[in-house]
Amino acid sequence: MIDEELYKRGFSQSFLKCLTPEEGNYVLREIHEGICRNHLGGKVLARKSLRQGFYWPTMLGDAHEVVKRCRACQEHANVNHQPTALMRPLESPCPFDQWGVDLVGPLPQATRKFLIVAVDYFTKWVEAEPLAKISEKEVIKFL
Repeated sequence: MIDEELYKRGFSQSFLKCLTPEEGNYVLREIHEGICRNHLGGKVLARKSLRQGFYWPTMLGDAHEVVKRCRACQEHANVNHQPTALMRPLESPCPFDQWGVDLVGPLPQATRKFLIVAVDYFTKWVEAEPLAKISEKEVIKFL
């Protein structure tokens, strides 16, 4: 305690002023989009607030939340998603040569709770049959 304010000893033996989460969010917003206008990422923003002499227990999580809620950061940030793969259509040489089979269910309010569906890729012909239970025997019987 120094002058009725709580401080924490930092790693470099300097004192960090302890803040409430509300005060901490104000500091983060000022560093991120206020006076400094750095638009830093979450970890860097938390480190910068430490270097400025502030500390509160939830500062890293709060810094990530500030960045998530910043519209400018979301619009101009690098997209770290994998590019979508090119889709190639399935080509079947003739009718009834290639089929797709799928099981659907459980269906609500039915005595036969499952459905086995087969689709011919060439003609788009659909065959379907309801099943009470899924078993190897039932699937073989359908095919």
